[in-house]
Amino acid sequence: MSTVGAMPSTGDFNPEQIAANWRALNAAEAAPAAGGLTINDIGPRQLNIPGPVVTEQPLYRFDGQPAQRSFLTDLLDTAGVTLPGGRDPDPNARNYALAFMAHPDGMAASFANITKANVATLNPTQRSDVPATLLPARNRPLWDACSNSPLTSNLSITTPRVTDASGMANAHTEGDEPTTATLTITASDIAAPAPISGKASLSRTLIDYGPPALVDQIVFGLMLQAWAQVVEARIAAMLDGLSLAAGNIVNLAGMDDDLRGDWDDILIPLATAPDGGLLTSLVLAGEAYGPTRRAADDSGRRYYRVGPGGVLDLGSHLAAPAAALTAANGGGGDSYLFNPAVVHAAEMTNRFTFLSAAVSYVDVCIWGYSTAWCSQPADVYRLDYSAS
Repeated sequence: MSTVGAMPSTGDFNPEQIAANWRALNAAEAAPAAGGLTINDIGPRQLNIPGPVVTEQPLYRFDGQPAQRSFLTDLLDTAGVTLPGGRDPDPNARNYALAFMAHPDGMAASFANITKANVATLNPTQRSDVPATLLPARNRPLWDACSNSPLTSNLSITTPRVTDASGMANAHTEGDEPTTATLTITASDIAAPAPISGKASLSRTLIDYGPPALVDQIVFGLMLQAWAQVVEARIAAMLDGLSLAAGNIVNLAGMDDDLRGDWDDILIPLATAPDGGLLTSLVLAGEAYGPTRRAADDSGRRYYRVGPGGVLDLGSHLAAPAAALTAANGGGGDSYLFNPAVVHAAEMTNRFTFLSAAVSYVDVCIWGYSTAWCSQPADVYRLDYSAS
């Protein structure tokens, strides 16, 4: 038998002997005799060659470091909601996510050492839209009752006013020239936009609060409410300032049946008047609104139904209460029935700005213009109420 120090030629042995010799050499390497040599001492050595080391990343990580996949994306893909309009769920994402959550070294191990005690202090403040219940509502019955439009500048508007119009169209006779209409238009009326402004000073700390405060937006909502009241007052002042013909000033008086009779005398003839159907806007000052709403028969049953916003159903017309017309609010106390196409109001889009002139506070500001005018006073009726 050959020794370890001298490798025999393979030509001296058959295959079975060669295999036996290699088994003996391996055994000698595993348990060498004292002072003996091993196969590594006489044969090829194991070499550590420097080179890139490839490290496989974890499937998911939750510490901001790279991972093979995104856990949140896989959850969304599992439900099929990652694209607008949705898509079919991704079975591969589902397999990855569910296996990770079910494995003992998965979800539970990843969050085993995380506490929820300080979540409230770590969550960032998020600003969102103001809930509708926090913003004040704006009531604009006069603005809604007339033709309204936006202002693009504060330049004065020269507005036409029709004071007389008749014979505007007639049946035609072949070969005859139409009779010239009687028409009087004045162009001397000037609608001058008047400014509206407002300012509120808020501390920066208050402005920087997150929901549910959102103080800046709530304050701006209050400014818009005040803006609407200014515009309503200007429309009311324009109506109260119109010079109307005697036939366009109608008296309402009394209570209950008497008042109902007066309303019938006003509204019923409009149904058969040539232009009566055009007079659709009816706005009431508090002086006429209260008695009309309370009008009842001998049994106490009210004559007129009350709709949303306190609007009264008078049968052929809906009557909206208008605070700006009421004497207690600075109005003239008269109510109005008119053609909405001849009463106009315009306002500039509200300009909302923040002005920062100091470190500790911010000014919330609103600025703009509005105006109102009438192009045909003949289509405006003033309703003057008296209790007796």
